[in-house]
Amino acid sequence: MNDPLHKQVFVRCSPAHAFTTFTQRIDAWWPPSHRKHDDSRMELDARDGGHFIEYASDGQTTIFGEVVECLPPKRIVYTWNPGRGAGPTTVTVSFHPEGEGTRVEVLHVEGDSQLGEQWRERVAIFDRAWTSVLRAFQLSTGS
Repeated sequence: MNDPLHKQVFVRCSPAHAFTTFTQRIDAWWPPSHRKHDDSRMELDARDGGHFIEYASDGQTTIFGEVVECLPPKRIVYTWNPGRGAGPTTVTVSFHPEGEGTRVEVLHVEGDSQLGEQWRERVAIFDRAWTSVLRAFQLSTGS
């Protein structure tokens, strides 16, 4: 198993608000540059067995992953399909109270993807993507 990617961001709100914003309001803040389709809607069905889906305006749907574990407001774990024939990676997003806000941690691991040596290449891509996504999330919470 290759080394995981670890990212974190601090937001000035409670863990419950951060969790709700991350899951139920994902369409409002998920960056357009990280969607497959223009004019789409994102949904993260925050329940065990739920899905992370993008709905395109032309009716196409893209399922990015499946929710493996959902423990509001502490953690959500979902698979993330990196495409190109590989199996899914696994993302854990945790929400930790810290002072007057919440530290949000992302742990992105190889999971069942079988990327092997390609994982290092993908980590570089995932690292840039998570930086952008977490910044958009942080701004959406007013932080």
